[in-house]
Amino acid sequence: MMKRIIQLTLVLLQTLSLSAQEKAYPNHPVCQTEVHDSGYYMKHAEAFLAKTLAGRQSDTRGINFSAPYVVRVFIRIVRQNDGSLPGCTAATAIQNFDEMNGQYNGHNICFQLVGLDYINDTYLNNFNSDALLDDGTYENYIRNNDYDVDGAMTIFIHYNYLNNNGSSGNAYGIPNHFLSVARWAVTSSNVHSIFGHEMGHCLGLYHTFARYNDLQETVTRNTGNSCYNCTTGGDLCCDTQADYRTSTNQSEDYVNNCVYSRNYANACDGLQYNPSTINIMSYMPWECISFTSTAITPNQRTRTHATINDITGPVYFRVAEDVVLLTTINANTDKVRVYGARTTVSGLANNTVTHTGASKAYFAAGTAVIFTPGTTFAPGSGGLANAAISGCN
Repeated sequence: MMKRIIQLTLVLLQTLSLSAQEKAYPNHPVCQTEVHDSGYYMKHAEAFLAKTLAGRQSDTRGINFSAPYVVRVFIRIVRQNDGSLPGCTAATAIQNFDEMNGQYNGHNICFQLVGLDYINDTYLNNFNSDALLDDGTYENYIRNNDYDVDGAMTIFIHYNYLNNNGSSGNAYGIPNHFLSVARWAVTSSNVHSIFGHEMGHCLGLYHTFARYNDLQETVTRNTGNSCYNCTTGGDLCCDTQADYRTSTNQSEDYVNNCVYSRNYANACDGLQYNPSTINIMSYMPWECISFTSTAITPNQRTRTHATINDITGPVYFRVAEDVVLLTTINANTDKVRVYGARTTVSGLANNTVTHTGASKAYFAAGTAVIFTPGTTFAPGSGGLANAAISGCN
């Protein structure tokens, strides 16, 4: 079970205030993350992972981390410039985070919550999907303002999702190290998979109905069948049940008690589609998505592990080492800095750790955070020092 964060600073939590009527949102995920390959492992995840693990002696940090992988996560709740209209409360964000862990823990992935804070930015809080897809407006805005936290996967929770056609979130790319989710999906009592869905994209997963190379996946899993294409089309996972693009429009009409009942065959050989109603990367009704590790298949797990182990990818340096030894640090700017380890964060002898002014320092470890002589915390009004016992057991 995820251990709760122990705060060293007082955080004032502002309760959610609803000032406008909610629009009607669909009873299934709507995600704007599109397929665009960005690495060899995306097409051949199993081979890439096997080669990487067999050939690696140690990584550039001198640490050869291994499964179970502890992936550092930082949650940023967005508010207006005046601090009003937060995307959700801290308690609600942590609830969603814990639910995500339940879906991934059985696949040797643990998400470590290294920190949670608030961003006062009206532009970012009124997320406008019209500006999202064409020119990377929000992706660039997040990067240019250093809102994506170095050393952690960053989750943004926005109060408004404007012109979104019911969208619940976006991961900006496959893979990626930050994602955005809508308030309505985070606070709804019926939605328990939005963090896990967008994080799946960040870890290299496509939608189950994706058309890789614009090739719709056929149903057969018989390699001798001329229609077999699950290794070259669809979501590139042969153990996810074949899904099709228009299932996203049919799921609510053809799913009863989480059993898919539409009579629809693929054109190649006439076999009937029977897509999974519990897979986290599908667009099936919210209430059907599994709360447990059954939300993800073994092939999907392999893809996430391949993404994690890709030293050239966006996730690799956001995975926690067993032990983090603090070298000399002198920080006074308002950039967030995280120090997260699977077991222990500790200072090195004869090294000085200093955080002053607007510096924001977050320390998280599964067992202990140890500050040795030579550590100084003197944050100003815009700074803080936060320590957490946060990990998996």
